[in-house]
Amino acid sequence: MNRTRINFRLIQVVLWFIVYTMLVLYFTQKNRWEIGFVTANIFVVFFLAAVYGNANYLIIRFFHKNKYWEYGLYSVVFLLLTVFLRMLIEDQLLNRIFIRHTFYGWNYTHFSFLLITQFLAFLFGFLLRISIDYVDLLHTQEILRNKQLTSELNLLKAQVQPHFLFNTLNNIYSLSVSHSPKTSEMIAKLSDMMRYFVDEATKEKVLLESEIQFLENYIELEQIRMVNPLKMTITNTIADQHFLIPPMLLIPFVENIFKHGVNKTLKDNEAEISLSIAAGVLHYTVRNKTFTQKAGTWRSLANLQKRLALLYPDCFGFEVYCKDGYFDASLSFPVV
Repeated sequence: MNRTRINFRLIQVVLWFIVYTMLVLYFTQKNRWEIGFVTANIFVVFFLAAVYGNANYLIIRFFHKNKYWEYGLYSVVFLLLTVFLRMLIEDQLLNRIFIRHTFYGWNYTHFSFLLITQFLAFLFGFLLRISIDYVDLLHTQEILRNKQLTSELNLLKAQVQPHFLFNTLNNIYSLSVSHSPKTSEMIAKLSDMMRYFVDEATKEKVLLESEIQFLENYIELEQIRMVNPLKMTITNTIADQHFLIPPMLLIPFVENIFKHGVNKTLKDNEAEISLSIAAGVLHYTVRNKTFTQKAGTWRSLANLQKRLALLYPDCFGFEVYCKDGYFDASLSFPVV
């Protein structure tokens, strides 16, 4: 059950308990404790009937369906029935058995008092119905918002896989055209990574260890096609890699290296990757030389930022910038 609904029901229970306690204290001060107890119980039972009879039946059955004449008619009938039933009970218990007071008999004063108190409780039922409808609206909006977030996350996640496949298939095509012996090795690596897509990437969370292994496989796959291998330095200080993270969060930075940070005509291409965890937060940084990189043109990194904003609203770090011929990217987010 939704937490907001639970809290709202708890508030109702507490308020009714307070009302009941106050009535018991009030009537036991005026009469003997057994008389006060009986009087308080009669009041509360009929107040509950008026409030929830209106809130949970009459309004839903008639008012919400725009049957206003029926609502008015049945409301009058309901109020009169509860008033006469309460008069009967109070006459039998309070007028004839306990107090023997004529006020609780069949008279106009008693009727007027009960009609006014029942009507006030009936009106409170209208306010309660408004509050319940508002809580239900909040619950519905929360469900829709969660569904929308899930859909957006699935869409952004799906955009990563085709992007990766296009790049890799282009690499394999280039090698096959040149009859490179590395072609079969690349196909085998691609098969391993496709298995990750099928078995792991569809999950909500994956082991950090699996994600890092996927990252290393991707780097190795990209290195195969390079005439001059990229000088890659990976610093991983995470001893325990059994944390859970959303899949495909680490790959966009590395993908960006091979897309924008490598010049095939040069031999001094270099990149650095750093992974660490401190106070339950994963810190991930990538630094590489840049040749075609221009601020604001990185589509895959824009998708990554959107995913982070959906997954970790207000509790993630994301920064990318170019300076002195190097491109620096960093992100941080909590792990469990």
